[in-house]
Amino acid sequence: MNQFRQKAITRAIVGERSRLLVLSVVLASCLSGCSREGRFVEQQFRMHTLVEIQVRAPKDDEQNARAAMAAAFDAIARVEHELSWFENDNDLARIRTAAPGTIIPVSQWTWDAIAYARTITRETDGLYDVCAGPVIRLWGFGPDTNTHVPTDNDLQAALQRTGSDKLVMLDGQRAVSTVVAGVEMDLSSLAAGVAVDRAAEALLAAGYSNFLVNGGGEIRVSSTGAKTWQIGIQIPAEDATTGEFLTNRVVKLKNGSVSTSGSYRNFFKAGTNSYAHIVNPKTGRPVMSDIVSITTLASNCTVADAWSTALFTMPAEQAVALADQRGDVACLVVQAPVQGSKAFRFTASKTFDWSR
Repeated sequence: MNQFRQKAITRAIVGERSRLLVLSVVLASCLSGCSREGRFVEQQFRMHTLVEIQVRAPKDDEQNARAAMAAAFDAIARVEHELSWFENDNDLARIRTAAPGTIIPVSQWTWDAIAYARTITRETDGLYDVCAGPVIRLWGFGPDTNTHVPTDNDLQAALQRTGSDKLVMLDGQRAVSTVVAGVEMDLSSLAAGVAVDRAAEALLAAGYSNFLVNGGGEIRVSSTGAKTWQIGIQIPAEDATTGEFLTNRVVKLKNGSVSTSGSYRNFFKAGTNSYAHIVNPKTGRPVMSDIVSITTLASNCTVADAWSTALFTMPAEQAVALADQRGDVACLVVQAPVQGSKAFRFTASKTFDWSR
């Protein structure tokens, strides 16, 4: 299956994230000669979502612009294949079927993704872990979609194959090996961000600097002059429609990336309990939290994407404090209304700027 599934929260420690929709519009603050500018749009179904690329360029440059967009989509397709949990012939597939101790060469993209994920694992004290595939699959939030409450014995068995300590990175060889059999990696928490970044790099390499790449909620934009992109955040409610956005919560972004993760659409109920797809890789059980969405801002989409999930694993105050401590990522945490109220609660890091 050539897909990352929904994506509004997958995530390493997490299961799949049902993608949050965002509204992206170029503001009409044009320079002189704007009437000669064209807006070229291409859409493809990738990563189990509708991916859109917009390029602003002179109207007479349409052929070249569309060629650059085609190259950008090719880059997304390559990332999708290399980093998807659902493929049977990529690095992740070879890792999960390898015998312990087998040396498994991996692509540069896979190596870089694992290496960056490990830095986040350390900074979150293991709450974010892309080697949490066994427990994510067990709850039905991975390739197996049979959601159910596993037995304690099944959880303990899955935990024996869970965690970054089960995967060894062989520096200098660009290869990995596993400590135990059945290690499953879920890179969905940053793979869409990587894909968006590779697409942006293709556009920049072709000479285009006014564009938007929207990977179903993972967005990277670039602009010159006075132009900005306006990005709205969808209301974090199960019954919210595509066009419903948080009031007065619009990000005006000139250059950079935005990512939103939410837990309110990817869950199941068993008895009187609800189980969201955000799974603690240490306990193997879903995280109980009043956070309904987290929006992150960063210079690139890989960082924004991964940290929108990583920060979801901790209390709001801790998430905001960690974002401020890092400095390379800003976050807006949205918590569910308190009992008797309908108003969402918002907490933003000091570095979260609605106009960038």
